[in-house]
Amino acid sequence: MAFYDAFISYSHAKDKPVAAALQAVVQRLGKPWYKRRALRVFRDDTSLSATPQLWPAIEQALGQSRFLILLASPEAAASPWVGGEIAYWLAHKSAETLLIALTDGTLIWNNAAGDFDWSQSTPLPPVLKGAFATEPKWVDLAAYRGGATRRDRRFDERAADFAAAIHGRAKEDILSEELRQQRKALLLAWSSAGLLFALAGVASWQAQLAMTQRDRAERTLIAATSTAESMTIDMAKEFRNRTGMPADLTRKVLDRAEELLQQLTRAGEDTPYLRRSRSVVLTELARTYLVLGDSEAALAAAHRARAMLEAVRTTEWQRDLSITDDLIGAALVALGRREEALAVYRESLAIRERLAAADPANRQAMRDLAVSFNQVAGLLAEAGRRQEAFNLYRRSLDIAVRLAADLIDTVSQRDVGTSHERIADVLLTLGRYQEALQSYRAGLAIFEQLAALDSGDAEAQRNLWAIATKLGDALLAAGDAEPALAAYRHALATVEALAGSDPSNTRRQRDLSISLDKIGDALLAFDRYEEALAVYRRSFAIAEKLAGTDQKNTQWQLDLSVGRNKIGDALLALGRTDEALACYRQGLAIVERLVAADDGNLDWQRELSVSYSKVAGALAAGSRREQAIEFYRKSLTLRERLAAADRQCTLADRPRRHSVQTRTTRR
Repeated sequence: MAFYDAFISYSHAKDKPVAAALQAVVQRLGKPWYKRRALRVFRDDTSLSATPQLWPAIEQALGQSRFLILLASPEAAASPWVGGEIAYWLAHKSAETLLIALTDGTLIWNNAAGDFDWSQSTPLPPVLKGAFATEPKWVDLAAYRGGATRRDRRFDERAADFAAAIHGRAKEDILSEELRQQRKALLLAWSSAGLLFALAGVASWQAQLAMTQRDRAERTLIAATSTAESMTIDMAKEFRNRTGMPADLTRKVLDRAEELLQQLTRAGEDTPYLRRSRSVVLTELARTYLVLGDSEAALAAAHRARAMLEAVRTTEWQRDLSITDDLIGAALVALGRREEALAVYRESLAIRERLAAADPANRQAMRDLAVSFNQVAGLLAEAGRRQEAFNLYRRSLDIAVRLAADLIDTVSQRDVGTSHERIADVLLTLGRYQEALQSYRAGLAIFEQLAALDSGDAEAQRNLWAIATKLGDALLAAGDAEPALAAYRHALATVEALAGSDPSNTRRQRDLSISLDKIGDALLAFDRYEEALAVYRRSFAIAEKLAGTDQKNTQWQLDLSVGRNKIGDALLALGRTDEALACYRQGLAIVERLVAADDGNLDWQRELSVSYSKVAGALAAGSRREQAIEFYRKSLTLRERLAAADRQCTLADRPRRHSVQTRTTRR
């Protein structure tokens, strides 16, 4: 059975944008709402000439594909790798399953010769001479060689030619199917909520029946529990990763699901099966709440899930314990409670080290171990323990590469990309910019490929946004402002689409605010102060709206302080000193309130020191030197106290949220 529906062969030098766009649309068209993609399309996103050892994997993918889509261009015709792919296809498959998209050049069919006119400058590889018995149909995509925007109807119509051929259906049916599926998605969401209510009624009835027919009721109860569990998990996974699905609707449906599981649990004895079943559902709810940006709800759900598992000591359920620890740690990080998160992540790591040691051949156990290495390393890096973090990240990458070599799948590839990204994070803090850039670009290539596989996969799109943002950070830190701005704009385009698909998703809105701040930073480096000011104000409007929805969310309050400081930076650069000073004072007032509520939080203490310096700088620019000296002394005193509290991190290299590495992303 074929693993891929199609394989795209193209010139990496010129046709990467249109190849990615074509792959995304072909996989999407005709897709039922509940599936991640309608077709599985392989597109190599690396340079084979630089890494020839990938050729066996390419052969394997070709052998597992039903169709080959050739992006014809002069560059593709001259590429030995494209030629090799076509030669393999003709030797093992049929020219009838080879589809052509023209991206540059001219195709002319010679009826007399029964072949393409090879006397002209043809964009086809020479290996195709005499390959076609009759004139094949091709689609002109030359206008889209630089890529296509999402939902470009004209591009979709042209891509539908390929999707229809692969599906074996009429093009009109393919195009109309997508609209029907979008309508079905919301209808099915509400129907699912209704079905959950019906199941709850059945469960209550079965509880009454259990008084006289205990055995039969127990079997029915287990079946109902299993059905409800599967449905809830499937809905949680689909809703949290599907763009366009409203967050408030997702919450309502999942709240109903949890109520149903509670009723089912009350309907029977507190058996290990029911306890574990409910813990699995609570785990999925916690994961979904994290995606929706509700960290408090995620933490509560994860704690309840763990409480149900603590008395269990089997190997399988030990892994469940580690998963709940991961979610508790992620929620604590989102809430700014990093020391607690590190302790929880270490508990998860200890469990996984035991499981991996007991069964080193178990892929899942090894992947879990790599995940724990990353989680602990991330918090160690933030605490300034960078060499420890780097060592753990390298161990995680070694595992990911080994697993990816054994099986070509999206999970393994994502793990490799994530490891490259995190290693680059540490290299950047160590000042090893060129090595960091190489690692970021290696990870970016992987995430671009994964995002192109399914444009509706919100997780893949956010991963792409995150690493593109970090690449921009690294470029800006190295003094390359122009390419940094390009990377930030790439990230912004991705996150704007995500945030626009669901304005109620607070995490995506904050991501959008972060991207705007990054672009503002690059514009400041270009001395484009007015543009930077406009972008910073747009970002601040988002941060202000988020903070207004939850006054207790300290992270969002801190974002307000950072936003005020950034606006102040742009105003100060424009010579508008009084306005800048007013912004800095507003930012200072916010962070002073945070410190007053918790003076033991070092992050807030550092931000307070920054705010003191900002105010001092504006006062000095306004020739108010005595006041400026007073604030500079406050900042210095605070920094000396912070340095004494943590000798592992110098004043110069301590991470600051308002610098190029601020408001970075965590998954």
